[in-house]
Amino acid sequence: MNGHNEVGSMMEGTHKVMITEKDEEAAYYAARHIPYIVWLNERNRQQSFPCGSYCVENLSDIDARYLDRVYRRFHDIPWDITETPRLKIREITVDDVPQLYELYEDARITQYMEPLFADPEQEVIYTREYIRNVYGFYGYGMWVLESRESGRIIGRAGLEYKEGFEGLELGFMLGVPFQHRGYAYEACSAILAYGIRELEQRSYCSFVNENNEASIRLCERLGFVPCGRVRLQEINFDGMMVEKEFIQYVYRAD
Repeated sequence: MNGHNEVGSMMEGTHKVMITEKDEEAAYYAARHIPYIVWLNERNRQQSFPCGSYCVENLSDIDARYLDRVYRRFHDIPWDITETPRLKIREITVDDVPQLYELYEDARITQYMEPLFADPEQEVIYTREYIRNVYGFYGYGMWVLESRESGRIIGRAGLEYKEGFEGLELGFMLGVPFQHRGYAYEACSAILAYGIRELEQRSYCSFVNENNEASIRLCERLGFVPCGRVRLQEINFDGMMVEKEFIQYVYRAD
């Protein structure tokens, strides 16, 4: 089978995502950065497809949303993850980095979490690699919280794989001007619902400093329960790796 599906875009016109079951066609598309999906079936089990190919076993799994996400990934357009009444939750872009520095200017933000790089260019490089290596491999990660009213980024929240722990780690950060207004609960509730529905993940964890009362209250309100203490490594203000103790919170969907 060789063909294409058209996918609508926010821009004018239509865009095509190719669907193929042949390795030589997939290699052709990959070399030319043409969005494509590989249909895996009994005829091509022994073929070798390019690294990073989007693959499906059932053509019925390909819907408009899937096509849109394949197209966006090939053209470095951020995925829209989910929305709440006040927030749009989406993947980060390098253009978002300056707004992150505005949020992190307040020292209270880094009291309980890792700071951004001192050099903004390093943060841009890190963000570009994060998009490619984390979003591109897992399909999830830390996302930005964008106000639907103003279009301004007010924080970050998302899900990440945490080696050695069950489930996905829920992380969150809100700029100081936007705290105590229910945004964190609104965003994290939507993200947990997304993880359960879209990622089919039932278990989650979060790691909170014992003095971070706001995050402790949020975890408990979300339904997380404390499950002992753990020591984890993180980067401090000097760029050095240090070990710190955290309360481990766990959430399991019914």
